[in-house]
Amino acid sequence: MPDRSDAYRRYKASTTLDYDAWKEGTPYDVAALDGMSAEERGLVEADLLALPKLDWRDVEALRRLDTPKARDRIHKAGHAQTDGAGVQALGMDAEDGWSADIETRFIRKLAQARLMEGAFERLFAIAEAHPTPKVRAALLRLAAEGHDDVRYAYGAFLLYLNGHASTWYGFEPEYRPHLLALKETGESHAAAVAWLKGKVDHPQAAT
Repeated sequence: MPDRSDAYRRYKASTTLDYDAWKEGTPYDVAALDGMSAEERGLVEADLLALPKLDWRDVEALRRLDTPKARDRIHKAGHAQTDGAGVQALGMDAEDGWSADIETRFIRKLAQARLMEGAFERLFAIAEAHPTPKVRAALLRLAAEGHDDVRYAYGAFLLYLNGHASTWYGFEPEYRPHLLALKETGESHAAAVAWLKGKVDHPQAAT
């Protein structure tokens, strides 16, 4: 890579991920962007803008570039993508101010999210920062009636959000049978939903 700065080389090297880096969620070296020339930053931006779909690392890099085109690309990802990158992009929109439009888009992403797409931690971080009545109602509805992939996760997060658990993972053995029953049918499902509503209606301080 002749005639390029060390910063450019570092950044480019960081975008080549091995399995361990991918699994551990290692980010790109976005700090290296600050040490690049304007031409080099333009090359990076062009590469990112050409991607048909963004990874969350791409969203971080575009945010660091912070140009009008980069911000517009993040905004588009926040509308179009339902995975972790799309949620992260929406979260960056929310940093500029929570609004009715962002709340509607966020609730839509809650409904669209699936377990293996890497979106849940980012969704939960946004929900914890903006636990509005509509967001809480959507979480409860999805825990009770949503896709099978999300019921346990959203039920567990509601326990955390309402102070009944110290994490949102749902590992507590006393809660697990009820959370599992959210995915069942009939009386067991109805009982699990009633149990969860009772927890939500009676929040307490987290232990």
